Parts: sequence; C-alpha cells; structure tokens
Amino acid sequence: MWRGYYVERADPDVEGYEEDSVSRKNLENRYKWANSLTSGFALDIPIGMGWGASFLTNAKKVIGVDYSREAIDRASSLYSDLLLITGDMTQIPLKGNIFHTIICCEGYEHIIREDQFKLIDELYRVISKNDLLLMTIPTKGHSTNNQFHLYEPTIKEVGESLINKFKVIFNEMLSDVAFFVLRPYKK
Repeated sequence: MWRGYYVERADPDVEGYEEDSVSRKNLENRYKWANSLTSGFALDIPIGMGWGASFLTNAKKVIGVDYSREAIDRASSLYSDLLLITGDMTQIPLKGNIFHTIICCEGYEHIIREDQFKLIDELYRVISKNDLLLMTIPTKGHSTNNQFHLYEPTIKEVGESLINKFKVIFNEMLSDVAFFVLRPYKK
C-alpha cells in the first residue's frame, strides 16, 4: 500500500485522509464545489495524486499537471481516465486557449510570490475566453503554518496577481481558505 507521501499530498491511502477526517472532508468539499462549476475540457493543476480530479465528473476530459513524477505515476495507477503530465505550474507544457475550466485547489501557495504571477500568466494563456478559473488559496491572516506553503498571500496580493488577466466573479472566505471564481479578460 502507498505510504510515500505526507498529508500534504491528498491520497485516500495516506494517514490523515481517513474516512471522516477533516482533511478528507475539506478535499471532497473543495472538489465538489469545483465540479458544480466545471464543464468541457478541464485542467487540474497541481493535480498531485489525482484524487481531487476524480470528483470532476462534469468535465468532458480532465488533464492534470504536477511537477512530481512520483505523484503523476501514483495518479496514473489510480485514475486511468485522467490525462496526466509532469510539468511546472509556471511553464505549463500545453497549448494556449484550450481549457473551459481550470481548477487550482491549494497550489498557488506552494510557490514563491514571484512565481505566483507566472502561474497566473500561464493559467491565462491556457484558458479559453469566457471560461472559468476556480481557485482555493489559504491566505495570510488565516495561516496554516504549513512548511510546504512557500508564500501564503493576502487577499489583496491575490488580487494584484490577477490584474489585467482575470476578473473576480465570486470570492468568499470559508474557514481559513479563500474560494475564487474567475473569468479571463479575453476577446
């Protein structure tokens, strides 16, 4: 049985994601929310072990990107219906303007501040016009004190990275996480 990752990598076989655990409920709730807004071709980035993407049943097809080859290999062994690619969030190895929905559940804070701007640029590049970017982000003031979070931004800082790229359609703080529904400024 897989035991190679810590609770930061969502996997139903890893300690911390047992039935009825807070981490499991949080993951399921975030991806059920995302699924309710998902359509067409969807990108889940970072996809990690693929578990969250397995909830995206409204998508025509889900493509997942993660920098970890080990995570991609694990996801491939669990979810054969996903197209999985090893790649960097700041240099997404895919063509532009192809996704109807992009899901980025708690990936933004795993990169340094400078790279958060690059991530937004890349998400803007690969999303189709009039479609949706769905993000969940732990923010400063609601810090998780998680060693794997390289920069937890404020809501204002998230907004700064979105300028001229995405319009905020919906934003709500639930517990310690900001939920965003965003639409690209594209013609």
